[in-house]
Amino acid sequence: MKKITLEDVERLESLADLELDAERRQAVAGILSVWVPAANELSRKMAEPRFRALTPALQFTKLTPDEGVE
Repeated sequence: MKKITLEDVERLESLADLELDAERRQAVAGILSVWVPAANELSRKMAEPRFRALTPALQFTKLTPDEGVE
């Protein structure tokens, strides 16, 4: 399992056209170092044959422009 480095975060910053200060960059690296392995583990689990027929319980809907956001 690869640890997320500051260089990884800098590459993501570049792709997203962001500029983070050093403190924020360190915080993002820490968060991604936890989230990415967990997401990969969940992805592997959900790819197992016994879980392939499951669908998410959460549905995302798209608001029309006249509905707005509260």
